[in-house]
Amino acid sequence: MLCPNCKEKLIEDVIDNQNILHCSNCGGTFFQENGINRISLTSAQNLASDLKINRISNETKLCPNDNSVLTHLQSESIPAEVTLLHCATCKGIFAYPNDLVLFKKAQTAKIDYFKIWNIPLPSIKSVAVLSVLLFASIVSLTAYTFLQRQNIYSIQAQDQIKNIYITSANRYLFVSFKTVLPLQSKIIFNDSTTQQTIEKNISEKPAKLHQLTTGDINIENEIYYQIVLTDEKGSQTRTELKKLEIK
Repeated sequence: MLCPNCKEKLIEDVIDNQNILHCSNCGGTFFQENGINRISLTSAQNLASDLKINRISNETKLCPNDNSVLTHLQSESIPAEVTLLHCATCKGIFAYPNDLVLFKKAQTAKIDYFKIWNIPLPSIKSVAVLSVLLFASIVSLTAYTFLQRQNIYSIQAQDQIKNIYITSANRYLFVSFKTVLPLQSKIIFNDSTTQQTIEKNISEKPAKLHQLTTGDINIENEIYYQIVLTDEKGSQTRTELKKLEIK
């Protein structure tokens, strides 16, 4: 079996009781279904360091098991800068060395977060890679008041959320809050230092728990943020513009 990236022969190995295929040339590793979730960060770092060249080819990547075309695994739970390639046939995942380490660091942080706050860990299913969420605390729920007139309700953002918790780890920023009703949400960051505005979707579908992980915000700068909520009718409400304060 050949490496999807550099076409060198893959080495079969067992790491943390998981059968893997590793390329000692480019450092890429192919995991069987869910295997990437079950290895440790230390094992990931060891795999990533076992390489001769650091190069990603422009050729189409094929699954070493069945030669299916590997596709970019896209999910709100995977940071934008991390590339994981997925086989739709065998459910395996191929990771480049640097991406493997970045993913496992974020995944480890997420597991620690759930343990600290005594939240049950989600089950691992098929290609559903564990969410990449970083260090935060779940917010208290504020009292909800609203008016309903002619089947159209109006609700203020400040009546939906409060005590938004924002934490950071290295270059990652984590935002977490709850809403009383299932709502769509996004956050707008205004960087006063660079005069840039960055808009991030949090919940594209109506939800009560809203969580965002991003590595695009420079927390060393003076940052202000505003949360935008959208109800099922498409009506939007916004929180006041607040200065970003890391807890």
